[in-house]
Amino acid sequence: MKNIILIAIAASFLFACNNSSVSNSSDKNAVGIETYKKLYTRSMELKDYSTAIMAIQMMLVQDSGLVAYQDSLPELYAAMNNVEAVSKTIDPVLKRHPKEEKFLQVKSIVQQELGDYDGVLKTFTTLYEITNKLSYKYQIGTMHFQAGNLEEASKVVDEVLAKAPNSHDSLDIFVSEQQKQKVPILAAALNFKGYIFAQKRNLAEAKNFFESAIKVFPDFVMAKRNLQQIMQGPAQAQQRRP
Repeated sequence: MKNIILIAIAASFLFACNNSSVSNSSDKNAVGIETYKKLYTRSMELKDYSTAIMAIQMMLVQDSGLVAYQDSLPELYAAMNNVEAVSKTIDPVLKRHPKEEKFLQVKSIVQQELGDYDGVLKTFTTLYEITNKLSYKYQIGTMHFQAGNLEEASKVVDEVLAKAPNSHDSLDIFVSEQQKQKVPILAAALNFKGYIFAQKRNLAEAKNFFESAIKVFPDFVMAKRNLQQIMQGPAQAQQRRP
């Protein structure tokens, strides 16, 4: 009888210890996650994206159900120029948010980096259908242009030009490797059309479109450069003639 009582006491003691262990473990996890949340917030304030990524990963180790933090990873990896990490994390996020503009933008960036021409065309088409922003239609045109399909690029730019006068969209256009300029969509499309004509050696039409782009946006750096180049071209050709 004494043995039975001792066994029962031992079992109850072990059960109590196990419950205490689980409770302590849970408390430690809770404290850990809250600490990493604070670290994440502070890192984002400082734009310390590598530390922010580490904080998220540590939270996910303790609780893989923190979906909101998982969804932050592709943008953070993109900010770190980690294309491989973006490509591995963006698709699960898009399954949860298939029409979220910012995630589709990240997808288009990684597709361009990986040279996925068909994929990025599809993504820009989806973005245009969802948002109706002409900037995405313009990007479709640039993809056709980069692929050497000038006729298709020209058709797309014509579609943009038809709607651009009533649009408030704008584009960031590189003026150097590290500097961008925000340009109204109408001016950008006129410059793009001029550039297409320049590639076709129709310099008169190119000149007209570059001048129109500058008229719409007088500070347009790239349009001014393009106009200067085609104006210098004929003069240089005259000098080279025998």
